[in-house]
Amino acid sequence: MRDSRHRPDPAAGGDRREQVEHTIAALNAHDAAGFAATYSQDAIVYTAASPDPVRGRAAIQQDTEQWITAMPDMTLELEEVAVDGPTAAMRLLFVGTHTGPLMTPSGAVPPTGRRVSVPMAVFNRRDESGTTEVEHRYLDMMSMAQQLGLV
Repeated sequence: MRDSRHRPDPAAGGDRREQVEHTIAALNAHDAAGFAATYSQDAIVYTAASPDPVRGRAAIQQDTEQWITAMPDMTLELEEVAVDGPTAAMRLLFVGTHTGPLMTPSGAVPPTGRRVSVPMAVFNRRDESGTTEVEHRYLDMMSMAQQLGLV
């Protein structure tokens, strides 16, 4: 098992692992523009948090800003990553406190003040330039809703 405390193993896709760690570091620094810059201009992100794919770097930045607004202390903890060429599969833990409006397909959820710790899996593929072109995010939305006291 690998986690974010260990340095990448160059013999096992180290460059790709470093890219993953760089992307997560930008998100954890709440740098929405820096995070979005790791995606291609026409990237597509499929996520359990949205009924429609998030399309394009600008939309990815906007989506990230909305999460930061909802949970200004949010972080992703990288628990495990597996690399196969341009593809990375990650197991993460999404942690944050809901102190701002959380945008959902049904509208904004007012702050609950509750802290969440939600398992997440991400699969993404980089293009030749090294930016993510396609990503699939699986976030346990039912667990998040329960922890927020919404269900």
